Amino acid sequence: MSTDYAEMERDFVASLKEDTGRDLDGWMIAIRHSGHSDRNEIIDWLRHQGFQFSWASWLERIHHNGGRLVYGDDVGNVPPLARPRPPEATRQLDRRPFHAVPKTAPPAPPTPSAPPVAASRSDIERLLSDAKGLRPLADLVLREIGRAVPGAEFSARSPLIIIGTPAPFAALLPSPKALRLYANFGAAGIHRAKPADAVNKSLSTFSDMLLLDDARSIDEDFLRLIRIAARL
Repeated sequence: MSTDYAEMERDFVASLKEDTGRDLDGWMIAIRHSGHSDRNEIIDWLRHQGFQFSWASWLERIHHNGGRLVYGDDVGNVPPLARPRPPEATRQLDRRPFHAVPKTAPPAPPTPSAPPVAASRSDIERLLSDAKGLRPLADLVLREIGRAVPGAEFSARSPLIIIGTPAPFAALLPSPKALRLYANFGAAGIHRAKPADAVNKSLSTFSDMLLLDDARSIDEDFLRLIRIAARL
């Protein structure tokens, strides 16, 4: 039986007021007032408001669709390939998309483990700035790697951000067109990874590469590959 995305979307929108305190119109206004216009920035901002990634992505798509439901009747004439992609059908979605944030203290955005030396942190910030418009995506990649691999350490080795435990198992190359994540995924990455295009000699041990230019690519399969690269 195929997933009924229209019904899932209607249920999601109908539960917004009860789960979050805002209805759909309220969230559309909040997104406009957030100061973010880039799609990845909006998704990241919504996650900080308490939404799970899949639902934050879906809410951003509704916003990008002018506040109209993506799978509602008002987009019936839009060719299927032109519609934004729904959350992956292969992943079990939590029917409660919003985790309430305690009102007494707003949550601090999760951050990846960082090297204790201040100079290293500033070097990482400098490398992340090279991503320009993809900076929010680069931040998201590091945060999700930090969650997938507890104790992961990040260090700067220009032009790369090296990720290790502490032995390096991956490296991120920030750039404005696409992020490149180098690692060894083995057979698990055969359908997603590309052969690494070595940037410098420090990458000689990494044979695979992921090209990342959309927050939707930071999914469960991405986290699975990261754990494989880290040998968890």
